[in-house]
Amino acid sequence: MPRDTLSAQTLARRIVQTASADVESSEAAALADEPDGLHQHRIAVRRLRSVLAVLRRIAPASETRALRAAMKEWGHLLGDARDVEVRADRAEGTLAECGVDDADARRRLVGDERAAYRHLHERVVEAHDSDAARARTQAVREAGLRLELDHDEARAKKVFRRLLVREADRVARAARRSDGSPERLHDVRKASRRLRYLAEAVDRADADVLGADARRLGRAAKRVHKLLGEHRDDLLLAERARRMHRRAFTAQEDTGPYDAVAARADQRAEKHIRRVPKALKKVRKAAKRLA
Repeated sequence: MPRDTLSAQTLARRIVQTASADVESSEAAALADEPDGLHQHRIAVRRLRSVLAVLRRIAPASETRALRAAMKEWGHLLGDARDVEVRADRAEGTLAECGVDDADARRRLVGDERAAYRHLHERVVEAHDSDAARARTQAVREAGLRLELDHDEARAKKVFRRLLVREADRVARAARRSDGSPERLHDVRKASRRLRYLAEAVDRADADVLGADARRLGRAAKRVHKLLGEHRDDLLLAERARRMHRRAFTAQEDTGPYDAVAARADQRAEKHIRRVPKALKKVRKAAKRLA
């Protein structure tokens, strides 16, 4: 079908079906706790949630409400486990980077988090063995098959160009509201993530609809998303290291390792945040090419 005649409804169905297939295909590895399995499944769930959130603007709420609700609950369970896994990995890497070989610090910063992750992963597995999970799986398999847009004959190129520009505006508004606090920066990160996933979803469903312009915008949004994610993770690590410093002091253990980890995490966080303005500028420039 020529790209200028492809309907928005057809492209929307492809986007949802592709994102849903990723959720289903990545689930087994997450449940088996294969290397990077839970991470990839969580990404797939976030992608589906992101595109469904955007499609609310052009589809009746009833078309996506049930699946969005099911994905939100599942996503929270995955997120709780993944966040702990990230903290353990980042702490382990930072200890090695600082040349720290201290059994107490490793136990507090890495071992305790690994134990917490195992517990949370068990919760994920248990939650999957339920009627709600089976209903969610069925909804994922059927997602997009009968998706009806408010204007089913609208052209894909026009509709999704407008959606991408609006999502880019959402990033810009979040950036303008940001006062540098973790909460406001998190808003910028979430907006950038949604823009990234929408641009990538459009490109995956049909690379010729918006071509290089969508890919350029997706790459720019990904850069902001990743920088702010790294910044947040390092701030959380520094905060945890300082908290463990206080516990180690009370237990009369060596506190030096925690100071070293906190200092290195703070340095990295500062480096990431300095790069964000330039990355946001690229998002604005890429969005202008689509406007």
